[in-house]
Amino acid sequence: MSVEAIDRPLPITIFCSLLLALGLFNIVYTFTGIYAPYGLLYSAVHTLLTIIMFAAISGIWSMEKWGVYLFLGIIALKFGLDVYTGAFHYMELLLLLPALYFLFLVGKMK
Repeated sequence: MSVEAIDRPLPITIFCSLLLALGLFNIVYTFTGIYAPYGLLYSAVHTLLTIIMFAAISGIWSMEKWGVYLFLGIIALKFGLDVYTGAFHYMELLLLLPALYFLFLVGKMK
């Protein structure tokens, strides 16, 4: 059984590593109670979206197209949730940088 080598560009490695680290920090930060003003279920939904984003990052790390599409869907859901609850912050727009780069490379993915 041979394993096919993955030709992954360096920016994908950097973006995925940063997103994983920020996601882990975000989960821990969620349980400090900082999101309590946004409602009872906001913390749970926010954490669930972050965990699903980890699956998307795994797909992107493996250069799979479904990872990019899942990542874009999670970003849209996250923006919608934050706008709905009033928790939206302009720094969240930084998620669009890796999303645009991933979308640019989706044609080179399997």
